Amino acid sequence: MGKHKIKNIGVLGLGVSGESAIDYFISKSANIIAWDDIEDIRKRFEKQKIFIKDLANPKNIELIDALFVSPGINPKHPIIILAKLKKIKIIGDLDIFWKDKCNGKNKFIVITGSNGKSTVTSMLGHLLEKNKYNTVVAGNIGVPVLGIKANKVSSYYIIEASSYQLELVEEIKPNIAILTNLTSDHIEWHGSINKYISAKEKLFLNQDINDLAIINIDSNYGISFFEKINKRIVKPKIIKISTKQKLDNTIYLDNENIIDNLDNNKVLIGKVKNLTKLKGMHNIENILCTLAAARYIGLTHDQIRSKLPTYKSLPNRLETVYVNKNVEIINDSKATNLESCKVALSCFDQIIWIAGGRRKQEDFKYLVNSLNNIQAAYFIGEAADDFYSYFKNFFYCKNSININTAIIEALKFAKNTNNITILFSPGCSSFDQFKNFEDRGNIFKNEINKLVHGNLL
Repeated sequence: MGKHKIKNIGVLGLGVSGESAIDYFISKSANIIAWDDIEDIRKRFEKQKIFIKDLANPKNIELIDALFVSPGINPKHPIIILAKLKKIKIIGDLDIFWKDKCNGKNKFIVITGSNGKSTVTSMLGHLLEKNKYNTVVAGNIGVPVLGIKANKVSSYYIIEASSYQLELVEEIKPNIAILTNLTSDHIEWHGSINKYISAKEKLFLNQDINDLAIINIDSNYGISFFEKINKRIVKPKIIKISTKQKLDNTIYLDNENIIDNLDNNKVLIGKVKNLTKLKGMHNIENILCTLAAARYIGLTHDQIRSKLPTYKSLPNRLETVYVNKNVEIINDSKATNLESCKVALSCFDQIIWIAGGRRKQEDFKYLVNSLNNIQAAYFIGEAADDFYSYFKNFFYCKNSININTAIIEALKFAKNTNNITILFSPGCSSFDQFKNFEDRGNIFKNEINKLVHGNLL
């Protein structure tokens, strides 16, 4: 709200973001009517004296002037459709947050992309915090933006934004907007790849020459995204990121070296192995995006060289869970699509692959050139049969149904090999058997830890 003067607010979706929105609107003395499709959640909020009414009832929705929609609520939800018919303003957290905080002193760096956005968000936050910048990291990565505590000191807000959130933005104008990469994802939610890309584009829509766009162009989608923004009459400064090209006015990879060429004056920042322990070319892309933003903000090369090596990977992203002389076990539960899975498969030499879950609208053919290192695979969840039917022609595999069985069977196979990696990289969403990818990753790690503590590994 902040500069929003709306007094009667409907809140649709009472998860973490919805709850933070209610607290925020209460602090602004707004009248709230809330709704969630899950009865147990509604009862919990009723106990907190929150006014609960079914906003799908036309009489109820006429009581509100605006509808706050939590990220992840499908745009085809009946309440959203009804609100549009009634010409009720639909709002999301990013616009409200931005209008509340844009006082001319705060800086906003907003990161989006199909993959890598959490890593870039946390890595940039790490660099700024360690170099004594007043920094707040929030958004899709953890604390909802409306849950950020009041801060009287001017701050750098480093925000991860999902396509779900960006679907609702109209006004946000970030000082720096970053597109980490762009692949076909969340099509079942947005309806088409074009609508998905259009949601991402909205982050950059209000930027002008005073702002910066950092865009990864290592895909056809990324190139088209850059070209569309670059054709605008009113547009931001643009830094193109690529691991495949040595471009002017950017930071790029030259063999094993990261080079700062932002002023077309090549400076060696350092060798990759000295700057990071993160695995995979995708993380080089993430680092280049991060360093372009860091340099634009004002960090020196020495500040980067000193603090970047202290950054540790986020959980569930090529996370090492266990290592002994014969086997390494990796948790990559965040790999919720085949693009992420492909990246993970490229990072290891001999692989026992655990994958599956709720399949997205993706073709397994995408992985055909990434299968050479797979010795065996064990599939789980709704998509297990689909995975098995396709990949049985490439390597030994089995439908293990659930994660516990898959782990046991993968370990049995590993006993007959040396120097092998058990890679849990599902390539699917988690919602068939788990609450989310974090829950899935935690369960995987807990099962491994049980075996370790039982001396079964």
